[in-house]
Amino acid sequence: MKPHRRLITVADDGYVARHYEAWHPRPPAGRRRQLLAAIVLALVAASVVALLAGLGTLHQVFLRLEHASPVLLAFAAGFEALSFGGYVVLTRLVFRPVALRISWRESVDITLAGVVATRLLTAGGAGGIALTVWALRGAGADRRTAARRVAAFLVLLYGAFFAALLLDAGGLAAGFFPGHAPLWLALIGIGVGGLVIGLSLATLLLPADLERRAARAAAGGGRLQRLASRLAPVPAVAREAVALALRIVWKRPSATPAAVAWWAFDIAVLWSTFEMFGQPPATAVLVLCYFLGKLFQVIPLPGGVGPVEGGMVAAFAACGISVALALLAVLSYQAISTWLPAAPGLWGYLRLRRRIAAWRAPASSGPSAPARRAA
Repeated sequence: MKPHRRLITVADDGYVARHYEAWHPRPPAGRRRQLLAAIVLALVAASVVALLAGLGTLHQVFLRLEHASPVLLAFAAGFEALSFGGYVVLTRLVFRPVALRISWRESVDITLAGVVATRLLTAGGAGGIALTVWALRGAGADRRTAARRVAAFLVLLYGAFFAALLLDAGGLAAGFFPGHAPLWLALIGIGVGGLVIGLSLATLLLPADLERRAARAAAGGGRLQRLASRLAPVPAVAREAVALALRIVWKRPSATPAAVAWWAFDIAVLWSTFEMFGQPPATAVLVLCYFLGKLFQVIPLPGGVGPVEGGMVAAFAACGISVALALLAVLSYQAISTWLPAAPGLWGYLRLRRRIAAWRAPASSGPSAPARRAA
């Protein structure tokens, strides 16, 4: 939308100055909804195109899985169920204190629907985040509380991710763990894990009133101060999320093993698919390549189709694993971990939607405001 010019009148010590400045009017509410719908439609269309492009490969993977060992397939499915179990426990531990309606049943539905939304359209987990916030709001949590809890949940979940990456890569680089991985690959894991953990902990050193200080500095400052004021909420929210996550761990120690279980059992699924078609790599190598591949989930494609597989296969190839074996194992892992839970995830979403509608029904079906005042 083209910017307009509006007249600004400034009074200072009895003098009046008039000047024009660029003004970007906000689009009408209807136009904003149309824009949002267009963005969502574009993302869905891109996801469908990418999914259709990969159906041939996916079909071949399922054909190969049909001839795989039933015992190993059962182990893989069981490991994935245990992985989801860790997520369910963490969901209940983090969200129930602020939304008492989040029982075990709701925790299962949020997990199934949220994880599938995250995996089918990754975008850094945006799908699962939006669904979880929606569920918390439906359960009675206000917007700020829901956002704080979801942020703390992500800190706990990905804190375990980056801590495991750092420890595993460090152990491989130092020779503490058996397995062969190029030093440069291990150093990437150490660098990424150490950087994320270091920055997260550094946010605790920020002042609690960072946003207020930045706004006060921007009031009489220049362009740089105003930019700092606009960016201040990002580290402020990160600080609050890290602090809340640490409080949750202190009060509920089982949150840490629940987060670890989510990643550990999902890695076990990848081990199972390697075992189906050949010799799995050393555990430390498997863990390193898994985490490095998962870093590519930030690219918004359905199930991470393409980036995650490519990242994992490239990491395994760098560690001396056969590309054919790695490709087959990784694609089979994706088929089990992403597409197997798709139907339960849809079922969980439909159940959650009905329940939230039922929670909201008494408020909307009660007497009108004038009638209540009259009574």
